[in-house]
Amino acid sequence: MNVNSLDGGPLYKGVQRALMEQLASGDLKPGQLIPSERQLATEYNVSIGTLRKAIDELVENRILIRQQGKGTFVASHDRERLLFYFFHIVPQTGVKSYPLVESVFFHKAVADAEVASRLKIAVGAPTFHVRNKLSLVGEVVSVDDITIDQARFSTLSPAQFKGRPNTIYNLYQEAFGVTVVRTDERLRAEAASTDHAKLLKLKPGMPVLTIRRTAFDMRNEPVELRISTVNTEAHEYFAELL
Repeated sequence: MNVNSLDGGPLYKGVQRALMEQLASGDLKPGQLIPSERQLATEYNVSIGTLRKAIDELVENRILIRQQGKGTFVASHDRERLLFYFFHIVPQTGVKSYPLVESVFFHKAVADAEVASRLKIAVGAPTFHVRNKLSLVGEVVSVDDITIDQARFSTLSPAQFKGRPNTIYNLYQEAFGVTVVRTDERLRAEAASTDHAKLLKLKPGMPVLTIRRTAFDMRNEPVELRISTVNTEAHEYFAELL
């Protein structure tokens, strides 16, 4: 494969795009050892230096993982990856820990204007709306409202979602071949709705932190809109920038 034909940017970016396409298509699967740098350099008709630069950046972005003495693997979603890269709620005094996730409901819905804009689907398109409550040390600290496009996850059932053995992102990856590689988040202070206040054990109208997160796959297409409503009385948002 000659990546010189890929439009725009330095050559190593072309190599990255070619690798990402192999990941997105399933030619390279989660947890799989990728071919050696020499093999890939030959396949893409580039120098080892160019190939290495492309892989280094994918490792920095946590799409690939290097294991000393074993090689470079395709990252797979698990509890540790969720905890350190996607879950940002911590006690004001204490350390980060994995939350207990409990289902509140799994409904069929339709896209409103915000969902349609974030997921790049039509207003009124069929969606799944999932609500979970997340607890730390027995205290509900966040309510997550998750919306995904039914067309993309057409066979997903409430039983499959609730019975998943791992994280939600792992379910997307293992059952549907959809790998979340990045998210963008917007934070604002809002007043708790009656439904959210009840789950968070707050009075309606009390201030909460709202986090709107859009998750994207390897082709930079939106996968999920997640709105987290967080009680910050004893917890706070923490993100470590590497």
